[in-house]
Amino acid sequence: MRKLLQLFIGVCVLLAGANIPPAAWAQTPIILDPQVFDWLKSNISPITHLPYSFYVPRKDRSKIYGLMGSAESVKGSIERMITHEGMDIYDGAVYQIVLAMAGGRDNLDRASLVDRYYWQGAVGDTWNIRAGYPINTFIYDPKHPDRVSSDNNRFGKRGFIFRIIDADGNYLVTDPLDGNKYLPGFPDGSRLHWVDWKPVAGENAWVVIAAMQLYHKKPDSIELKLSQELARAAMILQSPIGGIRMAPLGTDRTLSKAEAAYFTAGDWWYNHISTENNISWYAAFRMLYQITGQVKYKHAMEGIQRYLRFVWDPQQGYFAQGAYCINGRWVKDHKNFALDVQTWSIACLGPEKLDAWFGPGAAWRIWQAGRRHSGVFDKQGGLLGVGYTDEHDRISVEWSAGAMVALMELFRYYQSTDPARAARALRDKDSMRRSMEGLHYDISPTLAAYSYSSRRGWIPFGWNSHDPRVMSLASSGWMLFVDAGFNPFWLL
Repeated sequence: MRKLLQLFIGVCVLLAGANIPPAAWAQTPIILDPQVFDWLKSNISPITHLPYSFYVPRKDRSKIYGLMGSAESVKGSIERMITHEGMDIYDGAVYQIVLAMAGGRDNLDRASLVDRYYWQGAVGDTWNIRAGYPINTFIYDPKHPDRVSSDNNRFGKRGFIFRIIDADGNYLVTDPLDGNKYLPGFPDGSRLHWVDWKPVAGENAWVVIAAMQLYHKKPDSIELKLSQELARAAMILQSPIGGIRMAPLGTDRTLSKAEAAYFTAGDWWYNHISTENNISWYAAFRMLYQITGQVKYKHAMEGIQRYLRFVWDPQQGYFAQGAYCINGRWVKDHKNFALDVQTWSIACLGPEKLDAWFGPGAAWRIWQAGRRHSGVFDKQGGLLGVGYTDEHDRISVEWSAGAMVALMELFRYYQSTDPARAARALRDKDSMRRSMEGLHYDISPTLAAYSYSSRRGWIPFGWNSHDPRVMSLASSGWMLFVDAGFNPFWLL
């Protein structure tokens, strides 16, 4: 297992172009920014002790929630309830990995608590958070619907966890904008209730990544059993081209007219593959293979490798967003450029593997494509951060942090063979790191966090970025990864 770079916070912002070998700063203990780390630990539900994905300062809540739509807006109401009390399980995984990095019995126990909810399959009034057949009717194998169960008593045979759950464990909710409990036109009845029931592959991969990080630090059967159960469901969703489908049949989606010509609302997700989801599952399977030695996880990785070769665009020098199946034929999805796909490919697969697959310098060209498509620059041409897709006027803190992790991989890889590239990678990393302080906010004298993004706006992958006054668990956790020199795609 390779060594991971670990830096002291505040000492780790290297000078642009500095040629400092990793050995000089690879074995220092992980010291986390105490203000951000303490905020991460404190921004949890007082009921379940699960973390919230977001935090909105009380004085800004009416304005922030108002930006999400009127009190009569169904979409606005749903977005507000997720922002107010939701936990995206990917965000929860980032929280767990940070706690695993920090170590210590209390932190590891806090992290493991999340997996115990997942294993029991219920949180508070939400009595089932596992998607399968027949209780909530999600089908992973059309020929054998009962192969993956939603029965919480069928341990080891259950399906994915829903991607966003109510961290307080509430099923019935209240609109935080005005305290309203009823809204005409709300799905399945006017009483406001939790409605996001999407068992998405990528988020579940991160549950496994976090559980494996925990298991590696403190072996516990819950983490291993949960990981193997979710991996089983993912392997059942592995397509003929090797990629893991986005979600089982039955995962609902509002379709555009163009989509409705080819898909039904419940099969859109099943007939799509996300490259980002598969990069995440590659890391998850790799960790399971490293820990268990079971060859089925190696075979699953090999399938994903075939898929990644399929979605590689040699002319553009980057990976397509995904693929979709029409009339039995899989085709690349080139609709939108996905920045995270590019940076995560470098961080997860590593520059050496990418160069071996696609030719010398492929990893560098991937980063240059990301920079060109999504970079946000100052007047002098310095890189301030990256956005989500083809854009140059919005910064995602989380995706910029992912880019910084990738850049450190490029720096390490090229420093002996191409010092000029290594210096450029480090310069971009340092430039972004300095810029992120503009999206770092003091919540109190002892607590601080990072914004979700620099402005509110629609993201073409299906959600909105937030006003910078919305603090983010994912952003804050990834910035702790950056400052610790830690790559979460690899075991601690």
